[in-house]
Amino acid sequence: MVVTLIEWEKLGNGKWKKKNLYVTGNVHTKRKINPDSPDYAKRLQRTMEKIFIYCEECKKKYCLANPCIHHLPDSPEGKAKLEAYKKKQKAARSEGINNQTVLDNT
Repeated sequence: MVVTLIEWEKLGNGKWKKKNLYVTGNVHTKRKINPDSPDYAKRLQRTMEKIFIYCEECKKKYCLANPCIHHLPDSPEGKAKLEAYKKKQKAARSEGINNQTVLDNT
């Protein structure tokens, strides 16, 4: 069960409204990033670099900005990274390196 808390602010006329959940200006708070902001991509990248997840297959942590080969997104960049990894695996097999060897997935 997921419980989401909503923050409210009291207006001058006695009514209540939801607080603005977007970051505006140079205020650095733990709120949502405004997608209309001109530096949205940069802020999103910085936020994704701070989130780490453990991969059961790799047995190590990875950040969302640079995911492991098992958790790549469906974006063109992710597909290109997966194809490069598969090429590297195929080249390693042709050289006689077995599957147990860890290949660099960068």
